[in-house]
Amino acid sequence: MQRSPMTRGRALLAAFGAGLVAAGMVSATPAQAAPVPAELAPPLCAWGAQVSADGLNILYPDDSASYWILPYRVRRNLSIVLSGSFPDSRFASVSVYQANGDVVAGDGASSTLTDFQITPDAGSVNPWQQPAPSGGAFTVTLSAGSAAPGAANALPLAAEGAPDGALGFVIYRVYRPAGGPAAVPLPAVTFHWGAGTVRIPTCAQHDQRLGAAVAALAAAVPAVPAGDSAFARTATPSRFFPNTDSGYLSASVTPPREPGTVVVVRGKAPTTSTGDHPSVWPSPGTDVRYTSLCTNLSGPTHPVVVNHLPGGGVDYGCRHDDRTELDAAGYYTYVLGTEAQRSRIERIPGATFVPFSTADPARQHVVLLRHMLASDAFPEAVQNVPADGDPSSAAAVMGLYYPRTATCPLSAVATGDIEACPVLAGEATENG
Repeated sequence: MQRSPMTRGRALLAAFGAGLVAAGMVSATPAQAAPVPAELAPPLCAWGAQVSADGLNILYPDDSASYWILPYRVRRNLSIVLSGSFPDSRFASVSVYQANGDVVAGDGASSTLTDFQITPDAGSVNPWQQPAPSGGAFTVTLSAGSAAPGAANALPLAAEGAPDGALGFVIYRVYRPAGGPAAVPLPAVTFHWGAGTVRIPTCAQHDQRLGAAVAALAAAVPAVPAGDSAFARTATPSRFFPNTDSGYLSASVTPPREPGTVVVVRGKAPTTSTGDHPSVWPSPGTDVRYTSLCTNLSGPTHPVVVNHLPGGGVDYGCRHDDRTELDAAGYYTYVLGTEAQRSRIERIPGATFVPFSTADPARQHVVLLRHMLASDAFPEAVQNVPADGDPSSAAAVMGLYYPRTATCPLSAVATGDIEACPVLAGEATENG
């Protein structure tokens, strides 16, 4: 009998767990070491899998982001301490998940600490709380049970009632790091329980077993239904390892077969933070921390488009806010087309080219509009749209910020005559 992707993923994770350190734990003195079953031992090294467009390309990754994954096994009296430094980046967060990819909800505690919420260590400054260079120190602690009232930087280790041996994941997310992912200082990891302490070295290279296990679990996320559809908010793009700071609208698009035809996405852009350095948040007049539009392939592991170009270049299927052209009224016009159409599209004033896949040109694409960390003063944010799969619901909430989509001859886009282009099935009208 053929096993489902979820079953294969769990089997791979079980094998991965069996390969964890099984010898006695390192502690302050050898006499304090206690034998630990292999399935409860800490990992050999930390942050062994990196989800990114260049690495483990799964679960609709933004090409400006990297997610480092740390697996662990729940154990009574266990706590995990992350000792890090604030990265030089637009965004960072620490999140905790269960084996099925859901967030951990422990005694009402949040499963995520976002950069501006993290209390710095004594003598350090959080650059998302007040203007300061990056590099200040922070400490985050994962533990079972309720955190003490007022405890800083506390996250739940496991969902209430989780048994010993239950699998959990910590994910460290960073968007727009200055110098790229290689420049990000990953937090040092220490496992504590009773008198035992183990400091886990950072992995020197990608852990193939962990990557394969996570990819198998990602394959269990259902593909979007067949057929083209307009932008709506659904649970599918964010149901496994969800970034709780982001809201997503998704549309299903099949690349046009007619020569010279493209897909146009147009709407009003929110104001955003800029660049690849920290800035104080919340920020008056800034609607969202970050936004992007990305083309992804539907199933089996939901990768972002990565096109390898002649001459050795790479074109990723994402265009973030700093790479998005706006007109005088603050509207974007994304033009989704082939790499062969790119030069012509990029000559159109106000247009931003977004590629379809070169390797899979006929495959259904999932186009994601991402709003990250929306301001309370921005009611049109994706986060406020009901996840009912209905484009009209999204249009009603977002108004002018709703991404309206049409198929068009490229010649019509070039002359600005896109109003008569046919919209995708289910598309909302201008009046909602």
